[in-house]
Amino acid sequence: MRGVNDNPRPGYGGPFLPSALSLFLPTMVVLAGYGVALAGLVLAGRGDGALARLCIVVLALGGPFLIAHATLRVFTIRVAVMPRTLYVHRGFPSGEAQDIPYRLIDRVAVRRGLAGRIAGSGALVVTLSGGRRVVVGDLKHADQARAAIVRHMPAGERPAPDSPDGDLETSRPFASAR
Repeated sequence: MRGVNDNPRPGYGGPFLPSALSLFLPTMVVLAGYGVALAGLVLAGRGDGALARLCIVVLALGGPFLIAHATLRVFTIRVAVMPRTLYVHRGFPSGEAQDIPYRLIDRVAVRRGLAGRIAGSGALVVTLSGGRRVVVGDLKHADQARAAIVRHMPAGERPAPDSPDGDLETSRPFASAR
C-alpha cells in the first residue's frame, strides 16, 4: 500500500523512532550488576570461584549479545503516519512491517512501565477492529505518535484526544502483544 499517495509527508507525523536510552538501559543495568558483583568477589578474595567465573561468562558472552540486540532494535523500530495508512515495524526480531489502514483501527493507547517512565518512552498499542493488538515498544515520542494517528482516524471513530486508556490490561502489560 505504499503508492505515490502513501509516502510520508511533512506534517503527517513521524517517523516515530525508538528511545535509545530505553533500549540500552536494561543492558547497562545487567552489565553493571554483574560487573559490581565480580569486583566485589575479587576484592573479597573470591575472584577464582565459580560465582566469579559465572560473572565473567555473563560479561564476556551475554554483554555483547545484549548490546547487539538493543542496537538492532534501535535501527528497526519505526512508526510512520501516512495519508492513508499507518506504517508499523515492531523491530527486531520481528521481520515484517505492517501497513494498517486507519479505518481498521479501533483504539490507540500508550503504555509505560518503569523503564519507560525513567527513559521517557512508551509502548504504542494499536487495537484493530477485530480485537487484534499491535504493540510497538520503546518509542521515544509515543504520545505524539498516538495524537498523530488519532488525527487520521475516521471522524466518527476518533477517541477523545486526552482520553485515559484505563481499559487496557495492566497486570500483564505485553501478554497480548504476541
